Amino acid sequence: MPKCALITAGNTSEAIDRVRSITNHASGKLGSIIADAFMSEGIEVVYLCGKNSIQPSQSTVQTVTIEGVSDLLQAVNDLSERYSFDCIVHSMAVSDYTVKGIIPYDELSEAIIHKERPAIYTNPDKLSSDLSNPVILLEKAPKVISKFKDIQPQALLVGFKLLAGVEENELYSAALKLMNKNGCDFVCANDLNNISENKHEALLLDKGGHYIKLFTKEEIANAILNNILVKWGMQK
Repeated sequence: MPKCALITAGNTSEAIDRVRSITNHASGKLGSIIADAFMSEGIEVVYLCGKNSIQPSQSTVQTVTIEGVSDLLQAVNDLSERYSFDCIVHSMAVSDYTVKGIIPYDELSEAIIHKERPAIYTNPDKLSSDLSNPVILLEKAPKVISKFKDIQPQALLVGFKLLAGVEENELYSAALKLMNKNGCDFVCANDLNNISENKHEALLLDKGGHYIKLFTKEEIANAILNNILVKWGMQK
């Protein structure tokens, strides 16, 4: 039976109102390259990505697009009812926070002075440009990676960790922590300072704590694929 992989890519976008949002700069390029690598081996790929993410070049990909973290969770649950994934590569840059609401600064300061609970405006159609100094309240978003092994326990899980401006040993430790906490089989650890158009340095760790260093998106994609194929007993 052909293998099936879920690959997440790109970014999430959390709505402030119907025309504004908080997002990040993840483009989905690495995820698209990983998806192409998997499909080149005849693996069925479901590509779950942010709305404006870069798409794989191969037309056989099945694409599902999302916006916010809540959409992502719903999509993961829906797909898990339709597919039994053999592998999940979670390269999507998921927001750590969602928007709880908006408070005009003057109302917030008055509420603090009088020790009152401020009124929170949620899901407005469009914040007025006349509003002076709006305060955007954020709340912690659920960690999507922590859900995968619960709903798809048979799938090999590849997690991603991104830090910025750290030493290699700190990056390694953060990757190991992510792996142990979420039951990952592999973790790809990146430093934002070592990512550019033509360079993408990363560490790829396995459960034993062993790692290899990679230097381009193509190297990362091929290393992830090859390690998964070995786990499946399908060595190239």
